[in-house]
Order: sequence, then C-alpha cells, then structure tokens
Amino acid sequence: MSLAVLELNDQALLIHTEQGQCTSEPGFAQLTTKGIETGEVARSVAWRSPQASFNQYWRQLNQLPLPSSQRWARHNADIAFAQIQQLLHAVNRPQQLILSVPGSFSDEQLSLLTGLVKASSSQLHAVIDSALAAGLDCQDQTWIVELQLHQSVVSLIQPQSQSGQTSIEIVQQELIPDLGIMTIYNSVARHISNRLITDHRYEPLHSSEGEQTIYDQIPTWLSTLAIKPEITINISSPKGELPLVLGKNEIAELIEGRLSKLTDILKTSGRTEVHFTQSGALISQLVSRFATAQLLSATQGSQNCFLAREQISLESEQLHRIRSLKTGLLSDNIKVNHTQKEPCASHLLYENHAWSLATALSIYLKNDQLSIKAGSDENAALVVVIKDSDLCMLHQQPGIEVTLPRDCQPGSAIVIAGHPVNLIEVNHA
Repeated sequence: MSLAVLELNDQALLIHTEQGQCTSEPGFAQLTTKGIETGEVARSVAWRSPQASFNQYWRQLNQLPLPSSQRWARHNADIAFAQIQQLLHAVNRPQQLILSVPGSFSDEQLSLLTGLVKASSSQLHAVIDSALAAGLDCQDQTWIVELQLHQSVVSLIQPQSQSGQTSIEIVQQELIPDLGIMTIYNSVARHISNRLITDHRYEPLHSSEGEQTIYDQIPTWLSTLAIKPEITINISSPKGELPLVLGKNEIAELIEGRLSKLTDILKTSGRTEVHFTQSGALISQLVSRFATAQLLSATQGSQNCFLAREQISLESEQLHRIRSLKTGLLSDNIKVNHTQKEPCASHLLYENHAWSLATALSIYLKNDQLSIKAGSDENAALVVVIKDSDLCMLHQQPGIEVTLPRDCQPGSAIVIAGHPVNLIEVNHA
C-alpha cells in the first residue's frame, strides 16, 4: 500500500510519499464564492483581501463557528480539511498516512484531526510527534526547535538504554506562543515601514496593496541577508521606486529581540546540542549565536518515518501520539542511511551543464522552463544540496509538484513539474 507522511507545521505543511513525491504549502486559506483556496494562492492575496483570508485555523483547530457566516466553511476544521484534501490530491491520494504533528496540538485537536483524516481518502496509519520524527537519529540529548506560523515548539530528545533495550523519547517540551515566522515577518515589515517613513515620508503598510508587496518580498530579502552583509531593496510608491539599504546586523538584532524565551528554555539543559528544523532556518542563518546549530533538511522527519516504518507500526497497534519509540539499531541505521550512501551523486545535469551539489543549488521554473543558479534563493521552485551523502531539500515553492529520488545515486533524477533533472557523479582525474 502506498504510504505518505503529512507534516502539519503550518509555516510549510509538507506531504512526502515513499515514492519520492513531495509538495508543501503554507497554512493560508482564502474563502471565495467558488470554494476554499489554500496554500500559496491564498497567501499571495492574504493582505490584499484580508476579510476572506485565514491563517490561524491550524493553531486554533476547532469546530467553533467562524466569526461570520461562510458558504464553504462552518469552522476552522472545515478549512483544515480542505487543505488536507488539497495536499493528498497533490501526491495522488496515498492509501496510508502517517501524521507528523507538532507538540502544540492538544489532545482534543488531535482527536479532531484524526477524524478529518478518516473522512479523507487515506487510511490513518500512525501519529508521531514531529520533533521525535526529526530527531530519531540523535545520538545524544538534543533540542529540536520547530518554528510554525504563529508559535514555536521546543522539544528535548533523549536516547535511552535500559536492560538491553534502547529507545528515544521526548523528555521535555515547551510552547512559545509568541514566536512564529509571522512574528519575525511582522517585526521586519514594521522596521522597513519605520525606515521608509523616516527616509522618504512614505508608509508602505498604510494600504493593503503595500502590505501585500512588502510581505511577498520579505522571505527573499531575509534569505539574501543570510549570505550578504547588506542589500538594497526598492519599494514601489506613488513617488516612484524608493531605495532602502537593509543590513544583516540590524535584522539579526530584530530577530534576537524575539528569542528571549527560546534562550531561557535552551539554558535549562546546559550544553545540549540544538537542531533547527528547516522551519527555523532564518534564526540559525541570521542570528550568529545559533550559527553552529544543525539545520535539518525539510524532509528529515518524513525520511526518518519511512526508515522507522516497522517500529512506528508496532507502536501504533493502538492509535496514539507517539512520543517515544523503541529503536534497537534504528538510530544507527538512520545514521548510516544519511551518511554512508555509496555511490553518491555530486552534480545535477541539466541541458548539458553540470552543477555541483556541494553547495546549495536553486532551480527555477518560469514559462514551463527550468533554470539553475548556485546559491539558496527562496524565490526558486526548489533548493537542494548534498549533505552527508544525502540529498537535502532546503526549500520548495508551494504549489509546484516535486518528486525526489529515493536516494542520491547517480542516474536517479529530481522531477520538477514534470521536468527531470538528472543526478550524476563527476570524477576529477
């Protein structure tokens, strides 16, 4: 039976099949006269049409009536169900589903969520805490930091060994309700607005169009600042294009000001390792004190679930949220899978040009044509890199279907919206 993992982090909900199909979209929805639109389509008009826009329905998953009567949705659960259906459809409706859920979901929300999945075309196979899934290969006590749209979850993962039995479990979990990616984006948007008011006497957030323009570009500006000390941005206004220089240090200081609760939590266990899931990339890339923290790939959790399928199945004979797992040799097998694959591709081959995967590659899709550039760009359809002999997806543009190979052996291929890009090995004589 076909199996997929659905990771419910509303910053970038991700569904990944065993066959390698992978797609993600943000937790935004737009209620229109024709139905419910979710993901990037909804996000792209969220500030332009705020009355019909929703982005809290995962955090506030419930069946309470919406503030105003809507034709296609009675409550947040209806909106969430529409997005689940959209994601399942994007990967050809897998027969079985593992839900990977952040610890922020209450038991009541989880019960509602399992009902939504049962009402879909897929059979619910298991439910696992997403921090545990991401950290199944941890050899030592490790903090896993997951940044959602409006909140964060920080989980302490602990490998255990007792009476010859080995396991890994979550021993501590903390919710930070006011630290999400939108918290950071809002701070950056207000900072840019204040700068423009001071320098040009122009308030870009005064209009819905101005808001949409700013929020559309913030992710790209921040990802660029991760690799450059400063950038010059241009803001459209009635006065024409208004230039503004943004420095990495000033933006890092803004983000740093939001991290006091995270810092306090991490201090409680001394020198424990810190891993950020891909959702926390901006923190690890822009805040210098987290520069040494490990950044996990977007598909780390789902890949671990596939490798641990047998153990997860045994733990799910009675369906519940898995927060600990008997591992045996599982963690070693996962580590081997991530670090000792041979042979491993070294380059992408596209239109007779080889691109090294030693550093991040951005693959763009425009007018049904692909192009590739070195570096990580969140405007790209896909950003990939080879890390520890594993093909890691650093970013995927929502709404674009991507199929990843089961491994990174030469001869396999990444398929982006139907376009194959081959993996090859280049040997230097």
